Amino acid sequence: MKRLSPLLQPIYNLELGLGNTVDRIDEPAGTKCPLAVVFKKPFHFTEIKARLKLAAEVSEWENSDPHYPLEKGFVCKQTQHVISAPKA
Repeated sequence: MKRLSPLLQPIYNLELGLGNTVDRIDEPAGTKCPLAVVFKKPFHFTEIKARLKLAAEVSEWENSDPHYPLEKGFVCKQTQHVISAPKA
């Protein structure tokens, strides 16, 4: 996924390696998010935190607004790109 922030790419690669698949790509994904990659199954947060050292510019993100899909993932503060999945 060449358009995705390089800081989120390790999460993308790990999730694919763990058998998760991309459900959709939203471009743009709202007024503040130019790109969102959404996976089909919930993220493997334990494995992500154990295997990856995430950059300081990457933080956890969660949507709890019932008007939108309830998702959880990560956002890159530099690009505002989001990588997310359904909440477990």
